[in-house]
Amino acid sequence: MKKTTFVAVAGALALMAASAHASVVSIDADGTAVTNGFVSVGSLDWAANGVLVTPTVTGANAANPAVGAILQSYAQAALSGFGDSNGDPLGVTGLSSAFEWTFVAGFQEKVTARSVGIDPVTFLPTGVDTLTLETVAGGDNFFKIYYGAKNANSLAGTGYADGTLIMSGSILPYDAVSQRGKTTFATKGGTADLDKFGGNDYSGVKSVIGEGSATVDAMVTFINNDFFAGVKSGDVLALMLDTQANDPFSQINPSALFTKGDGTTIAGATAVGAINGVDGPNFMLQSDATASFKVPEPTSMALAGLAMAGLGLTRRRAAK
Repeated sequence: MKKTTFVAVAGALALMAASAHASVVSIDADGTAVTNGFVSVGSLDWAANGVLVTPTVTGANAANPAVGAILQSYAQAALSGFGDSNGDPLGVTGLSSAFEWTFVAGFQEKVTARSVGIDPVTFLPTGVDTLTLETVAGGDNFFKIYYGAKNANSLAGTGYADGTLIMSGSILPYDAVSQRGKTTFATKGGTADLDKFGGNDYSGVKSVIGEGSATVDAMVTFINNDFFAGVKSGDVLALMLDTQANDPFSQINPSALFTKGDGTTIAGATAVGAINGVDGPNFMLQSDATASFKVPEPTSMALAGLAMAGLGLTRRRAAK
């Protein structure tokens, strides 16, 4: 009987996970219920920015990690717009002028695979290397969204963690079922200026040329209800964060600083060496992220509740 009950609970929880889907959430962009009011939002479109990858071992190089190495990453961006359920832009008064939304995040990843391209004739490196990482628990792990006056500066890397905190949570470990929580990056050979956006603010600093992608999920544990309707403080949502990971920087300036979980900063583009992706100790990637919410359907939550109630009933019967 006990075995059957646990199978039922597992089945209900599996159904709950399978029923989770990208959801429409009611959001008031400025939290006043006056200028914009609550609108149905299906996605958050973050402006291009950067991801900083740092070693967790003193003296190590995040640009040249071994398989099994644990790396600490930091990300930050300003919101460029809200999307409806179809992904079409929503008109929001004052966004990126009277006010802004920004996010900062930190998480650790484990290097799960790495290959170095070797020419089969000359046996010399081709410069085409691939890297795969998966998020893990621990480290400086956080996700925070802020509302405030427009002051985010991508070049300086400042202004991303101030204003009013409207959401926070933590980054989830890699999920083998959904394959979420994975980053891949592949170099293409050769180097270019790190900063190819507008004027070159890092003359003399080069970068490997490459591209990749990343998926990161954040479990949200705090929500400010002035900005999010119908969600209580303490409710838990899964935030899906999909992003590209490319080099060099062509859509935004590389940031000099990134914000850590305790509010202090860590050096970004000033600590990647002469060649980003080679010298280290840090490694920077250009990011262009979108985010959507994934909420379990009420019916699946009810099924999970019934399963848990069944577990309690079975235990009482077994006790008799």
